[in-house]
Amino acid sequence: MKKLISNYLFTVMYQLLLIITPFITTPYISRVLKPEGIGIEAYVTSIVQLFIVFITLSFSLYGSRQIASKQNQKETSEEFWSIFFFKILSSLIVIIFYFFFVNGSSEYKVLYLINIITLLANIIDISWYFFGKEQIKAISIRNILIKIIGIILIFSFVKDYDDLDLYVLISAGTLFIGQLIMWIPLLREVSFAKISFENISSHFKPIMILFFPQIMIQIYVLANKIILGNESGEVEVGYYNQAYKIITIALGVISSLGSVMLPRMAAEFTRGNKAEMEKYVNFALQLILLITLPMTLGMIGIAPNFVTWFLGNDFEPVTNLLIIMSPVIFFVGLANVFGIQILIGTNQQNKYSIAVTSGAILSLIINYVLIKPLASTATSIALLVAEGVGAIIQIYFAKNYFNLKKFFQMFIKYFILSAFVYLSVILVGKYLPFSPLLITFIQLSAGMITYIIGLVIIKEPIILRLYETVKNKLRIGERG
Repeated sequence: MKKLISNYLFTVMYQLLLIITPFITTPYISRVLKPEGIGIEAYVTSIVQLFIVFITLSFSLYGSRQIASKQNQKETSEEFWSIFFFKILSSLIVIIFYFFFVNGSSEYKVLYLINIITLLANIIDISWYFFGKEQIKAISIRNILIKIIGIILIFSFVKDYDDLDLYVLISAGTLFIGQLIMWIPLLREVSFAKISFENISSHFKPIMILFFPQIMIQIYVLANKIILGNESGEVEVGYYNQAYKIITIALGVISSLGSVMLPRMAAEFTRGNKAEMEKYVNFALQLILLITLPMTLGMIGIAPNFVTWFLGNDFEPVTNLLIIMSPVIFFVGLANVFGIQILIGTNQQNKYSIAVTSGAILSLIINYVLIKPLASTATSIALLVAEGVGAIIQIYFAKNYFNLKKFFQMFIKYFILSAFVYLSVILVGKYLPFSPLLITFIQLSAGMITYIIGLVIIKEPIILRLYETVKNKLRIGERG
């Protein structure tokens, strides 16, 4: 359990860096590249991202699960190479289409060509191997160092609009180098194995089954924005998009747990250790409820002040959208446990696909019905319904792997503590006569202190474990 907590902490550290980075670079980049440069880069990136989706497929989930399920190094090596060669073959098809697209493009051809490095970086990405082996510390440290180097290079060399190409090259180049470095420790562990075409092709069906729900998510998110834009205009899309971005930042911390827990669940499932699986599920549920409930209620509490200073007065309608979307944090947390860790971890990806697809279809229907009277509010409700329905269906499919009574007991305990967080945040926002930025900082501090005090009062076991893990790490560091 200590290794899981340590892995989670390292992953969260990287996610926090991802959250902080935009606050460091965005003000500078916005000024030197100007709105035109920012717009061009965002447009090109969105196009490139479509190709990346088909390069990455579901290798992160599938690869880490398969590596975790192998019992010895020979099996692990064979599995790694067969998955990687499948990735190479599928990526070649994407690259060919990408070259046709670039050749037919009349604008931004240089930027598209530079982004070939980004595509190659995603092709050689083998982080799924290290996640499967639960060697997450190495990946997290690499990611943090590469991110910091990228920030330094941007501030050192990107000086004006004419450096847009250089900005894209730095982003692509640091990503590629970071992926390339990870091959050094990998080749020390994995021996080359002769792989047949049959070994490679055997991965097609399970990868596609896992990829399908990801495509469905992309489709309903994109389709809902298109419906909103067509019916209510670009301004409403802007409101929705800004609220969604804020929620996405919060979700980064939650997604870390799935990356950490999936390999362990897959390994225990392969060994047939149902008792161990239930123990890890209870741990994951406890951690998710402990994190997502205060985040959800805290987000609702800070929304008015936060939107005012973070987005400006022109985005005031985003406040209500953010409040509506906030429970998505909770539902995505549940889906992370029941969908990623349990259903995918136990080779029940068909059920995972059913849950995600059901939520996506219902989301599209609700958005279409409510869009005219409610505009961006309808799209926010549709998102909430999609995540909520998907999570509930996944809970039903995974019911044999957890204790429902214990789940509700934990939910009530953390919800009550989170309600006190909400009250403290609301009172600070209502009565302190400071600037919105300072009030948000005080709200976050007050909410965090209130929650920690509550956890200490009830003698929360998971906090004691985290404390012991951190203390041991610091003690080892002092000895080193």
